[in-house]
Order: sequence, then C-alpha cells, then structure tokens
Amino acid sequence: MALARFTTLLVLSAGFIMSTGSARAAATDWVGDSRAAVRLITATDNLPADSTLEAGLEFRFAKGWHGYWRSPGDAGIPPTVDWSASKNITGEEISWPAPHRLVIDDLQNSVYENGVVLPVKLLLKQAQTSARINASITYAACSDVCVPLEAELTLALPTGAGGTSAQSGLISSGQKRVPGSPDAAGVDVIGTRFAGSASEPTLVVDLKSRSGAFVAPDLFVEGAGNGIPPAPKVELQDAGKTARLTVRLVTLPPAGRPLTLTLIDENRAAEFKARVN
Repeated sequence: MALARFTTLLVLSAGFIMSTGSARAAATDWVGDSRAAVRLITATDNLPADSTLEAGLEFRFAKGWHGYWRSPGDAGIPPTVDWSASKNITGEEISWPAPHRLVIDDLQNSVYENGVVLPVKLLLKQAQTSARINASITYAACSDVCVPLEAELTLALPTGAGGTSAQSGLISSGQKRVPGSPDAAGVDVIGTRFAGSASEPTLVVDLKSRSGAFVAPDLFVEGAGNGIPPAPKVELQDAGKTARLTVRLVTLPPAGRPLTLTLIDENRAAEFKARVN
C-alpha cells in the first residue's frame, strides 16, 4: 500500500461513515460497521463526587483490519476527537496504550489490531452536577485499503450514588497498557546518544533490564521528521539483560527539542526522552 494510494482512498473512499451513538449511563452504542467501530465508556454510572471522570474510547477492528496510534507512521491517520459540544466538561486528557509495529511495502506503521481502549481523563467544570459528553471522532481503519470513519458519540451522566460501571475494567486494562516510566517497567536507561553523520544520523540507546531478559525490544521514535523510523538494530548481551538499540533517523531534531522514545518489549512498555546536546 503506497502512501499516494492511501491518500487517494482517504479522500475518495465511498466507505466514509458519519453515525451517531447516544446512551445514558456508562456506555454509548457502538458506531461503525463490520470493519471497525467505536464507543464511549465511563468508569462510573453516575458522576463522581470529585472533578475528574475516568472514561475511555473503545475501538474494535475486524480480523485483518487495524487503526492507528497517536503517531501513525508513514501511511495512516491517528484518531482525533473534538469534545467542544460537551456540557460541564472543561478539559480532557487522552492516554495512548503501546502500539504494534506493522511494516507494509517498507512503510512503517504504528497500529492497534483487534481492539484497544484509549483511556480519557475528563475534567468537570462543576462537580456533582450532571454532564453530557459529546465526542466527535475521526479515525481510519485499514487493511488492503484505508477507509476514513467518523462517529458522533453522546453520553449523558446524571448525579447520584453509584459505584463502578460494568465497563470500568476495560478502562483499567487500557490504562495498564499505557507506557509508564522506565523504572516502572524494570528498565534502566544507561544512556542515549546520537552517532553517524549529519546526513545519516543514528540514535543509540543502551538499556539494562532489572526484571528478566529482553525478548524482542522495539523502539518507537517521535520527533525526528515525519513518520516513524524503522525498527532498531538490537544487540543483546549479558544473557539478554542489557540491550543496545540503534535506530537510523531521517534527520536530527533541533537542539533543545527532545525526541520521545517508546520502548516495547512483549508485555512491558516505557516512555522517555532523548535530547540533542
């Protein structure tokens, strides 16, 4: 799938969908089709007593289809959400579970397959006052072709006593997949440095594992030009407890602007920064 083909399909695809899902309590209806769908869920059936509401955007993808991470790679678009039509919501923060690398015709893609919950922290303007969440979502589902999709999701949340919702476990599972600090993942970052030449720069990351040997580490690099660089060259030593990851970059970021690095190794993930001195 070439990038030009993706762009053409994104603009001209007859599969463009605009649908509305609304509900009361902790989940909207699913909005989408047999390829992909999305719904809005919350961790409680009623508004919490404090000013923060834990929610999530749950995506599902049919076998052979995928969606995209916040940095989609060479061919794709990330989910974007407009919350402006919501009532009693003053801000939001989306977290991004670790993606999977998918290479198609030498194009690097960071994707979600099967399904994913993007945890969302919603800030209430006024606690203990009813709210209406309105999420206007644009995203893409891709297989041999890529189809742009839209969904309008509306969820009314009343005040009142109420514990966790039936969907709270899904949100918790999504939160556990969000990369934390290297320390939380049992990894020490020994050092990061830039090597190579100005025309062919590389990033070298040295790591040590405190919680078992590395298995198949991958490193997603954001901030070094468009897209994402290819998978790193991996050198394991000390029975797999130390790793050197070397990533070929298209360009170096400006001095003082850090790269965001996301390390993924089987079921653990960590996010950290690397700066050009």
